[in-house]
Amino acid sequence: MSGDPFFSLPRYVHPREWFETVLPSLPLRLPPITIPHAITYHVMGPGGGVWSVQLVEGRLQTKEGWAERTAVQVAMTVPHLREALTGALRNRFADSLRAAGRPVALPDLTTLPIDAARMQALSTVVGTLAVDVVDRKFSDKYRYVFTFGSHMAAFDTASTTIDIDADDLVQLLLERGSPWQLLKGPRVRIKGDMDRPAEVLRALLGRQGTA
Repeated sequence: MSGDPFFSLPRYVHPREWFETVLPSLPLRLPPITIPHAITYHVMGPGGGVWSVQLVEGRLQTKEGWAERTAVQVAMTVPHLREALTGALRNRFADSLRAAGRPVALPDLTTLPIDAARMQALSTVVGTLAVDVVDRKFSDKYRYVFTFGSHMAAFDTASTTIDIDADDLVQLLLERGSPWQLLKGPRVRIKGDMDRPAEVLRALLGRQGTA
């Protein structure tokens, strides 16, 4: 069992417990800054709800409900939240760390290229971006939908949909690679507005990357 509390979480953690108890207590290593914009999460289905998360002096603070000053809203079902945090995707990342001979622990994110200006830029992006993570191991797909700014959050409709292979996503996290590399990977398919993913990355990273 991992000594990192995130990787030791049981498979089912209630969304409210995750946002209000677990997330604020995790020993996350984040940039020691305050971002005035929050990320609002819409978790759909029985046991779901809406929570907003904001970075304040290097710590994540959560409140129930929608934050008026929102950079991006993320919508997902309760089962797909579980797969990301305590299920298939979390476990695949842990297995990859073990296979690489690395500690099973969350990475140090203190050098993330994030600041208030970039979150402001992200909030002005128009449209909705759906990311479908394709899990070939379990013949499944997990959907996470990003709506920018304070527009009505969407789930079933999106101006752009990206299909990303779960193994490619985990490998990117393992290597701390550029999201541009993932976007141009061989198992990535983009449907709809082809320019939207690049626009999001330029807002978030502040520059054009290279594959």
